[in-house]
Amino acid sequence: MERIFFVLALTISGALASCRHPKPGQFMTKKENIPSIVSADSADMALDKRLVAHIQFNATKGNVVEDSSGYANNGYMQDGAIVVNFPNSKCGNAAYTYCGDILFHGDTFQAKPREGVTVAAFINLKDIEGSRSVFDTIGISHQCGQFHFEVNYGSVRWFHRNETQHIIFSCTAEGKQVQKDKWTHIAGTYDSATGKSKIYVNGELRNMTIGGGLLSRDWLARAGIGDHKAGRPLMGFIDEFRIYNYALTKAEIETLAKMCLPGGGGVAPTTQPPTSRPSSTPPVIRDAASDVEFGPGNRKRQRGPHGPRALANNLRLPQEESVEEAVLKRSSMQGSHTVNVQ
Repeated sequence: MERIFFVLALTISGALASCRHPKPGQFMTKKENIPSIVSADSADMALDKRLVAHIQFNATKGNVVEDSSGYANNGYMQDGAIVVNFPNSKCGNAAYTYCGDILFHGDTFQAKPREGVTVAAFINLKDIEGSRSVFDTIGISHQCGQFHFEVNYGSVRWFHRNETQHIIFSCTAEGKQVQKDKWTHIAGTYDSATGKSKIYVNGELRNMTIGGGLLSRDWLARAGIGDHKAGRPLMGFIDEFRIYNYALTKAEIETLAKMCLPGGGGVAPTTQPPTSRPSSTPPVIRDAASDVEFGPGNRKRQRGPHGPRALANNLRLPQEESVEEAVLKRSSMQGSHTVNVQ
């Protein structure tokens, strides 16, 4: 009997060894003041491709920051997180979360991403020396983090493992793209149909990797903005936090990055996902088979029988490689980044 107990203890300790956190149970206790039931205004909303959480920080009730997506996926400020007004910004308020959190109620979060996802936000970090968690989830199937959207020493990391601890995607942006005390728009996307996970910084694609599989909906232990496992505090401001249950295109990410610039500029935000480029943006020619986008500025016009139409049919010229292909080629030459697996 003692031998059985000893083997069981070793098995349990081994399974949890790679996912220990600095203060056991602390990320669970933060849920104590969050209600167990949240109801949406429109219970019959379709669970198709939608914006499923939009926290603008302009509508608050006590410690509650309201979701304007229509799904009532409200956030709850904890441990000193506060709302601050930026008078020169057309976005209005932002949240300041030095070591605090803005938590979602993971078990009742509606329209959770499954086949695809986009997480996007404006951030302004007071400290980039360390890991700064923007969004993370933890389930009850294991103690490892599942979603990780964070900034590690200025580099954006986008990661997801499912309920069985299988890594669905892992992507880290190249270079220190996030600077201290500067507003930056970051976005991470994933599409299970293609397996592509992408990181965008200020609307520009900064890295892409290939993964595969469906996303975990086990958010029961934690889902929120801020201090993952009491060890990765955001330490700064966040605004216009969005979750979509599908992968936005590069054009749509560019639109988000320009829609509202905290500290000045931009245009008034909207709760609806962008559906088209601005009218001033030239149309693109898309090769559906290779997911290539080209604007008129990227194509050399030719005269005679080998003119624009012939050239448009030959989209694989070296100078016309897609951003995705260029990023993948550069990443493979430079090698993979070290990944923090917790």
